[in-house]
Amino acid sequence: MTRQKSPVTVRKAVEIVFDTMPEHFYAPFFCMAVKQKCNRPILMDGTILRRLREARADSMAYQYRCVDPKISLYRKTPVQ
Repeated sequence: MTRQKSPVTVRKAVEIVFDTMPEHFYAPFFCMAVKQKCNRPILMDGTILRRLREARADSMAYQYRCVDPKISLYRKTPVQ
């Protein structure tokens, strides 16, 4: 059994923060909000974005796409 490092899992924090984000959002601000939610300031951005990709693969509720990779701008896509 592993000890949980934060009060909320990274995956759950990603889902909560995604739900609060506006239609367009920047990845660095998204990652910062997840770190705050997890109370883990040194959590790697790559881990957060990987959990976001996993959420997108697992559920229609977390659909998004990167509209400008140069500035890491993401847009939520409507669920159909």
